[in-house]
This record gives sequence, structure tokens and C-alpha cells, in this order.
Amino acid sequence: MAKKYRKRKIAGICLVLISISVLYITHNVLPYAIISRHKQPLTTLPSEIGLHAEEVSFKINNSLHLKGYWITPEKGEPKSIMLLLHGIGGGKEHFYELAKSLANQQVASVVYDARGHGESDGQYISYGFHEKQDVSIIVNEVKKRYPNIPIGIWGNSMGGAVALQALSIEPKLDFGVIESTFTDLNTIVYDYQKRYSFGIGLKPICEHALQRAGEIGKFDPLQVRPIDAVKNIKQSIFLAHGTSDPNINFKYGQALFENLQSKDKTFYPVEGANHYNLFDVGGDAYTNAIMTFIERQ
Repeated sequence: MAKKYRKRKIAGICLVLISISVLYITHNVLPYAIISRHKQPLTTLPSEIGLHAEEVSFKINNSLHLKGYWITPEKGEPKSIMLLLHGIGGGKEHFYELAKSLANQQVASVVYDARGHGESDGQYISYGFHEKQDVSIIVNEVKKRYPNIPIGIWGNSMGGAVALQALSIEPKLDFGVIESTFTDLNTIVYDYQKRYSFGIGLKPICEHALQRAGEIGKFDPLQVRPIDAVKNIKQSIFLAHGTSDPNINFKYGQALFENLQSKDKTFYPVEGANHYNLFDVGGDAYTNAIMTFIERQ
């Protein structure tokens, strides 16, 4: 009896310790994993790959500046300008080659590190809650320089979610290219949790961690819903998604397109592509489809 009692006591103590550890991680570790800043080392300057670039710092408020570059065609005035928004953990350098391709088509671009990334200020990421307002401020700066040409926005992954939310509130944006993005923050956080837990879903833990992340980052995670934003978007949209994307399910791209209110809208499924290789798998056909869409704008 005494031995059984000791075993039960030890098991009870272990259970209590595990529960305390889970609660601590859920409240104090996971929220920061969701919203902590990403510092990507600066590896390449635009001039190193032949880009005609001008350094810029966009003032968002008294304590927040977003660092990036104006990139323009070498000769002649641009026909339009694209804001290029990277995904989580990425940076402006991710878009240098794309900016070069755009410049060859007489399209200028703005590349910048989102708040909480790279050289920009900001401690936390809010997946579009605050970032969509950052986009509006940048659009106003673009209008000062280029008052009479169309402004587009190109977002990949998290950048796509930000772009959709910005398009829903910013009428000065004329069109958008959206790649591989999610429908709502609550769902995608749960999806990622399952991926890292061998398919085991822990929804209450996810919900608490996300709510706590919102408290720390001063935003409402339940309002980060591109699936609602698309219902208010009237601008022309090109939306693409890889059919084999393990990070953000292809069905989310389909749902966004189905709910998109734009009359001029294109959905481009890239067969066999994952989250990162749309251009590699899509090849010239994919590139030409996007460039044709931009040219029409």
C-alpha cells in the first residue's frame, strides 16, 4: 500500500508540475513566439544588383520608422508604382529581384522592412492590425511623389494578409497582387500549432496564447481577418496560391477569392507549388500572367 501511495503521489506531483509548465509556456512564452520581432541581417544593397534605388525612412509616429528604398526605372517616368510587402521573418531584400523585373517594365516600387522586421522599428508584429495603417501612411507619401500614376500593392504570405486589409480601407490603392496568404489569424495560428505538434490540435492553448499576444502587442487578434477584408475590396486583384502549400492551405486562397468583391479579379493556382516557390514552379506562364495584369492597370 505504501509503495502504491508513493507512486500515486509522485505521479500527482509530476502532473501538477507539467500543468504549471504548460500554463507558464502558454501565458509567457507562446505569445511572444507569435508576435516577436524578426531581425534579418542586411545581406545585399540594391545597388549591388544594379537597381536604381534611393534610401527612405517612413515616419509612422514619433517613435516608429520603417526603413526601405524607392526603386525606379533607370530611364523615363514610371507607369505605376508597387508597394512590395514581405512575409513574416522576411525583409525588403526578398523583393530586390522582383523590383528589378518591375523596373524593366517601367514600374517603380517601394520595398521596406515591415514593423518588427529588419532595419525598421517596432517590437511586435500584428499581422495587419497596425500594419494596414502603416501602408496608408506610405501610400500618402507615394502620392506626394507620384500624384498621377496608379499605385499597386504586392504582398506575399503575411504581406498578402496586410495588403488585403490595407486594400479594404485605402481607396488610393488601385490594384493588388496577393500570394499565398491566410483567411484569419486565429485559424492560421491553430494550423501552425498543429504542424509543430505532430498534428495534435490544442485549441484552448492557441486561443489563450493569441489573446495574450494581442494584449502584449496592443491589438485585437480577432480583427485580423483578411476573409472579411476581401468583402470590402473593389480594386482589381490578382490572387495566387500554390496547390501544395504546407504552410497556408490552398483552400484559404480559394475562400479569399470566392469572397472577394472585386469585379476585376483573377485566381491563379500554381500546380504543385509550395509556400515559397510560386515563380520557380509557375515559370514564365506565371510571371507573364502577373505582368499582364499589372500592365492592364
